[in-house]
Amino acid sequence: MPAPKRSNHHHSDAQAFPFTLPGRKLLTVAIALAGTLTASGTLAQQSVLEEVTVTAQKREQSLQDVSVAVSAFSGDAIEKMGFEEGLDITQQVPNMNYFAIFGEASSPSVSLRGISLVNFSDSWESPVSIYVDDVYRGNPAGSAIQLFDLERVEVLRGPQGTLYGRNTTGGLVHYVSRKPTETLEATASASYGSYSERILEGTVSGPLHRNIRGRIAVKSTHNDGWQTNVVTGEKLNDTDSYGYRTQLEIDLADHSSLLLSLHGSSADQQSVGFAHLGYLESPDAGAATCSIVRIQNGKCFSANPGLGGISGEQAVDGNFGPEYVASGAADGLATRIDTFGTSATLIHDFEGFTLTSITAYEELDKLLQDDGDGLPAVWFDEQYAVDAEQYTQEIRLNGVTQNSNWVTGAYYYKDDRGLNTQAPTTADGLWHQEIVTLDSTSWALFGQVEYDLSSTFTLVSGLRYTEEQRDFSQDAGPSFYADAVDTQKKLSDQATTGRIGLDWRPSEKTLAYASYSTGFKSGGFSGSYNRNDLATDPVGAETINNFELGLKTTIADIYRLNAAAFHYQVQDFQAQVFISVAEGSVITNAGDVAGSGMELELTAPLTDNFEVIAGAGWLSTEFDSEQSFIVAADSYTLDGNELPSAPGFTYNLVARYYQSLGSSGELVLQGDYAWQDDHYLQVENDPYSMQSAYGLANAKISWHSPTDTYSVEAFARNLTNEEYFTYQNTLGADWGYGVWGQPRTAGLRFNWKM
Repeated sequence: MPAPKRSNHHHSDAQAFPFTLPGRKLLTVAIALAGTLTASGTLAQQSVLEEVTVTAQKREQSLQDVSVAVSAFSGDAIEKMGFEEGLDITQQVPNMNYFAIFGEASSPSVSLRGISLVNFSDSWESPVSIYVDDVYRGNPAGSAIQLFDLERVEVLRGPQGTLYGRNTTGGLVHYVSRKPTETLEATASASYGSYSERILEGTVSGPLHRNIRGRIAVKSTHNDGWQTNVVTGEKLNDTDSYGYRTQLEIDLADHSSLLLSLHGSSADQQSVGFAHLGYLESPDAGAATCSIVRIQNGKCFSANPGLGGISGEQAVDGNFGPEYVASGAADGLATRIDTFGTSATLIHDFEGFTLTSITAYEELDKLLQDDGDGLPAVWFDEQYAVDAEQYTQEIRLNGVTQNSNWVTGAYYYKDDRGLNTQAPTTADGLWHQEIVTLDSTSWALFGQVEYDLSSTFTLVSGLRYTEEQRDFSQDAGPSFYADAVDTQKKLSDQATTGRIGLDWRPSEKTLAYASYSTGFKSGGFSGSYNRNDLATDPVGAETINNFELGLKTTIADIYRLNAAAFHYQVQDFQAQVFISVAEGSVITNAGDVAGSGMELELTAPLTDNFEVIAGAGWLSTEFDSEQSFIVAADSYTLDGNELPSAPGFTYNLVARYYQSLGSSGELVLQGDYAWQDDHYLQVENDPYSMQSAYGLANAKISWHSPTDTYSVEAFARNLTNEEYFTYQNTLGADWGYGVWGQPRTAGLRFNWKM
């Protein structure tokens, strides 16, 4: 018979969206709309304030019952709010950010509470793990292409060193896809927007046999690219991708089921172009350094004669901004990513506990070309190729007793990667190549118990033991690094991580908790631009200790307020420091980092047809390090630096108004806004990588038929056409580059569902 269900820790009215400190202008407009339009008198059909069940602790729970800082979005809410890509959620989660070194599709790096992958090499794994349907993605490249037809998205902040132990010192993002249904369902959508963007998406789900159900979902995205290469007239940063997912769910017996999944994606498009940033007032050697404002507006020069003696603004014929870049790359710019994966999830209910087995295989082929100098000159063009395969196996048992919930299990991970880094066309015929093979094997045992000490207090305790080995080999081809060598090395790591906490439920609708948790990110090797044998020495493991206080409550039965305060200490933080083209980069244990902060989230149905969802995050991070580096001929120390992509304050807001049209359907007006404070985009905190504070505003208006079978929406993103960099890097003593964020876009979308 199935395992019994405990009910004392579950609430039926769970909500799952962020709040606090709204943008005044947007809130004022939204309230004005609420005052001028007539209320419908009933809760709007298109509301996104719905019940969301999460599996943050490897079992189904109300979000309000989970003593972890979690933000969750249902699939319906994701569609209604207009999130198109996996990274769109970063704008609506406190203390969540991202930076994209080579564009969002190829190598996005998610930041949670300031912790992120400070590294562009495909030989590494992120401290913020990506999971899709309980399967860890060791290399996140290409994952965003497959993120559609979702049941929900869960964002867990802080180390997850017990139930999710795979390198999660910062947290994780879990995408859960919709499963096959008992009845026939079908959906389709089509949109057209700026830069001739065409997106087609469709799903079909239903029974195939008495005990078999199936689901197919596909998505295709094409656009002409929002950047123009002024050298060739070619469009860059375009999108030409598709993804698919097929699932088969089989009832094997009364208490057993098997879910089979087959999925994949393909992208063949042009890479993002870089904005050249010179640092000098003139192209003459010894010229004065420009102000930061002039540098980041492309007004300044590099003295290196190989770069042509022109400013970033001159390189793009005076059109300095996101839509114009310059590239003279001889081999062109391309991003090609192909992924394929399959998984089998077996669930069997025994007397008193449930067995879950998840077996998965993932493969990735990637080629990325870029023009590092961002100029018509052929100076520093490069390409990265990756061929990766991974196999994972997780087995876990979940059980319930009169006074406890428990879970225990084992995890195995095997990852084999081949990397080929080249600088095929650099100035004066210089050329560089290195071929790296990196094989990783890891296994872990884990368990967690939630034990009721009384009717109001619950003790949460868990442990995870992990062992890991990495085998590294490098074949160095012709190189502008004279001392680059062939080498083979090994690394072994082991760690015990876990969590202990106390949950207090003073009332049915309030949970307060305190916890101490630890996390572990295994050591590794650099797979790109290893100047010599010392550069291939293993980098040690990164560990974290995190203290957290949290509150989840419902006020007046409708307002959901969640808050968390935290302090963490990271030991041996792993980071890459790029010194220069000539000196290469160093991946190192850069020192220790202390971080403190707070997060607030609120969902507020202000009237029957006007609701606000918002959040805010405060964050302070600081390095304790003895390491120093030379950047742009200046000496910098990491001591006292803050983490990159870690703004001190962020806030976000979604305001939605619903107007009933009676028998003609429903009208929905939405505005959302996300603001972030000044922050650095490089770990060195050099002044050239400072991104000034900015906010992104989006808007949408949609009409829904009375049965919601049809809907039409018009949308606009980055309404104010904000110009900002998602990444900046210093490559020489007098120059670097920036990667632009997307400019304003708009479009129309049509949706249909059975």
